Amino acid sequence: MYEERGSRRVAGTVVWRREAPARTHRVRVLPDGCMDLIWTGGGLLVAGPDTGAHLTDDPPGTGCVGLRFPPGTGPRVLGVPACELRDARVPLEALWPGREARELAERVAGAWAGARDGAAVLEEAAAV
Repeated sequence: MYEERGSRRVAGTVVWRREAPARTHRVRVLPDGCMDLIWTGGGLLVAGPDTGAHLTDDPPGTGCVGLRFPPGTGPRVLGVPACELRDARVPLEALWPGREARELAERVAGAWAGARDGAAVLEEAAAV
């Protein structure tokens, strides 16, 4: 299942959520020139703007939530020029102070586990 909506807090940003089915699921992510902040069960990562399709495997029963920033917004929020992240997937801890990144990941994980909106936690962090 995949769903998306416009952000209520960060202009032009799209909030998306994906839940994997009961079997391993391969997803093809098409290039869109945007940067994403993504939470998976393993933590937070930043997907830089892609120049080609990217394949990812979702383990059974897992999910993720993310913010897709429009061009120009991701670098401002994340503090890194988009060109430095082109075609890359980078742990947020490599870009932000480790403690700050870990605390945000823990808050999103807590919201996800509590059946609350983990995306709202990401939006709050990106809105500052």
